[in-house]
Amino acid sequence: MMSERRKKILVVDDAGPVVVLCVNVLQALGYAVQGANNGEVALGHLERETFDLVIVDYKMPGMSGFQVLERARERHPDIASVLVTGHGTPEVMKEAAKHSFDAILLKPFTSNELRTTVDQVLRGRS
Repeated sequence: MMSERRKKILVVDDAGPVVVLCVNVLQALGYAVQGANNGEVALGHLERETFDLVIVDYKMPGMSGFQVLERARERHPDIASVLVTGHGTPEVMKEAAKHSFDAILLKPFTSNELRTTVDQVLRGRS
């Protein structure tokens, strides 16, 4: 008997290597992970599946991470969220606070920081 279903995580970043790193690290921890390289692809995943956590890059062509999160919450109001950004400016931080992200990871981050952040966010939600 499975103790609990695997948590599902959606990683959205226009930088391929970041998506690959996140997917590899999180899958190794036993999470079910999907990657998306832009907002449109992410919304497709969100329409088909339910995720426990979305990790979004702040700045992407087309749709920002904030917009992706807003759309994700329309479908899944209690989805947890982590903002990933290379732009840790006060403006971005203030905007992130408005969107009530559960955590913020500044790029470049280590796989250890990723692991710790995701564990804390999902543990806080269970």
